Amino acid sequence: MMPAPSALTVATRALLLCALAMPACAQEGVEAGAAGVTHGDLSAELAQGGQHSVRGALSREQGGMTLDVAMDGLRNGNYRDGSVFQQRGFNGGAEWKVRQGRFGFSADQLNQDTRYPAPEAPFLALLAARPEDLYRYEVRRASAFVQRYVGKFELGVELSQREKHATAHYAGEEGSSVSMYSSRRRQLAPRLRHYGKLGGVGTDTEVGLDLMQWQRRSGRDGDGQRRQYSRALLLREELAFGGPYAPRMLLGLRHEQFQLDPADMPAGGSDWENQNAWDLQGSLQLRPQLSVYAKAARSYRIDDDGYTRAGYRPLAGQLRRETEVGATYGDAARSASVRVFSERLSNQIVFDPSLGQLGFAGNLDPSRRDGIAIEASLALARDWRLDAQLRQVHARYDDYAYDGPDIALVPKTLASLRLYWTGQTGASADVGVQWLRALRYGPDFANSCLAQVPAFATLDGRYARKLGAWELELAGSNLANRRHYGDAPGCRSSIYLNDARQLRVSARYHF
Repeated sequence: MMPAPSALTVATRALLLCALAMPACAQEGVEAGAAGVTHGDLSAELAQGGQHSVRGALSREQGGMTLDVAMDGLRNGNYRDGSVFQQRGFNGGAEWKVRQGRFGFSADQLNQDTRYPAPEAPFLALLAARPEDLYRYEVRRASAFVQRYVGKFELGVELSQREKHATAHYAGEEGSSVSMYSSRRRQLAPRLRHYGKLGGVGTDTEVGLDLMQWQRRSGRDGDGQRRQYSRALLLREELAFGGPYAPRMLLGLRHEQFQLDPADMPAGGSDWENQNAWDLQGSLQLRPQLSVYAKAARSYRIDDDGYTRAGYRPLAGQLRRETEVGATYGDAARSASVRVFSERLSNQIVFDPSLGQLGFAGNLDPSRRDGIAIEASLALARDWRLDAQLRQVHARYDDYAYDGPDIALVPKTLASLRLYWTGQTGASADVGVQWLRALRYGPDFANSCLAQVPAFATLDGRYARKLGAWELELAGSNLANRRHYGDAPGCRSSIYLNDARQLRVSARYHF
């Protein structure tokens, strides 16, 4: 396979495609002398624990052209010794709209530096002596698109590229080691869409292709290489019926073929070269304030890392089957919704940090999650609103020797209540409480750990005030300073506490 071109080359080629697809765009644009409009936002936030962030965004609209650019930075000292997280981001793009369609491009970059938290006191001196102990992660994306209208048809194509680079330096008593990962993915996605009517039924039809090339290097010396190709055909059809109940139906289909280099094929072949996914949804408007819906879907996920125990060989493909039915009743003053769902997972792809020194990705045994979710909203007065949510889930392994009452570290019950207030002078506030029911420690496939992560409730709130172009905000999480934790991957071990009380102040200027 030829080396993938740079992100800039991808964007340049796509823009040349724009010029060929719309040769008359310059003549059909709006007047060159039309006045432009520029908007911008500047914001900054300070918080406890060494946390602060800044962000700036600028956009300009002139005629059929829109330009956007944004930059941001974030630092979090965290509550654990040796744990510091820093992030820097940039994104920008442009779009031109003409009578025949539109075209444009975008690019973004994200950089993250993470210092590892020290698990025990003896490691503090080790980390101080080896400050190179660091994880660095970088993502670069670039894309360009063209969309053209021909009668009731939309023709479009998008070309994109994504690059990932990760480097981990591990400090040890006998020296440091380095592990790296880099990948590059290119994708071409042409689409054809048609709007029409068949009798009294509105139709929205879309046909498309996804052509992808992917390659990666990983390992301590970057010597683990893999290349993967895929091509997918997709079809989506949406039908809108008239009448008093206004039924709607949506059907989506996707078939994808994957191909590996022969040297990368797992021993005994692969079970995921051909994958199929589908999505079927329908809804009815039984009354002006009452609607019901149902949906069923089948989806898949293919391992795109290869960082496994099998010598960087790809994992088995993950398969997800979902069904859901629900109903919504109410209006702006009061509303309620309920949905009942079921999810079955086969070969679920997870990252297990307990496997080896660094952890590996792997497949889990078949499992299922069945549950119900209820949401309600009530306008108490003109300026006051109350929202409530309740979610109950039963997660268990399916047809497995160690079938237990529930899967470790999956919350069984989640409940929240939030009160909103909107003043008449640009002020607003909200306060909420969230409660999580006790859940089992993990990992526990033999159902042998009887200990539980204790149930806990947290309180958070915010107050904001607008003063002309300025907006000032004071926010806080875990206001009651509840000592709790949500990550305990071992049975009464490897416990990580969540943040204590956290107060934040921020200011935003819009122009």
